[in-house]
Amino acid sequence: MVQLAAAVADDLPRAAALTGLTEANIRLAIRRGDLIACYAYTTIKRIRRRDLDDWLASLPENPE
Repeated sequence: MVQLAAAVADDLPRAAALTGLTEANIRLAIRRGDLIACYAYTTIKRIRRRDLDDWLASLPENPE
């Protein structure tokens, strides 16, 4: 089994857990094109850690 810290890409439930957001928030970001999902020989969406980090960094710090 791959250690969580060593994973390069995460499925939606893990991405949601890492960010503290809901899976619905992650799906919405993907649908809007704000977050990139990838597929490795499967239909399961995976989120690269670097893409998740970049997306989080791009979010506003204060609600508008």
